[in-house]
Amino acid sequence: METGRCSLFPTATLTYARSHMSGVPEGILLVVEDDADLRAAVVEIIASSGQLVSMAKDGLEALTWLEVHGRPRLVLLDMGMPRMTGQDFLVRVARHWPGLAVVAMTTRPIHHPGVLDTLLKPFDLETLLERLPVWLRLARDLPRP
Repeated sequence: METGRCSLFPTATLTYARSHMSGVPEGILLVVEDDADLRAAVVEIIASSGQLVSMAKDGLEALTWLEVHGRPRLVLLDMGMPRMTGQDFLVRVARHWPGLAVVAMTTRPIHHPGVLDTLLKPFDLETLLERLPVWLRLARDLPRP
């Protein structure tokens, strides 16, 4: 675990997890986004709320993360990524990690049995912070296999 300063919230001290950590603390969130600036902003805003968060730049890296670290509390998933789309990621997750809590970040609404909710792009970070507690409650209530 590392601490650092948040560029969006300069007075906040962040506690966040890097994807190279061995073992995943209960309750970590995984952000999967190919846009480096958006990925960093989402990670920083989630960390500023006191949540542990890790990141992956695409679906393939996220699958590797899951294989190494196991099930996170929640995945925020970009649906339009190179190498592996969000849709392809969801298909793989359904086979290997059924019941994984996923929020889709996309430009259009998505209805998929593996998606708790959709965060429409572009979104402001305040909206993300407002909806995060709802997603965490939904994720907590999902049946685990």
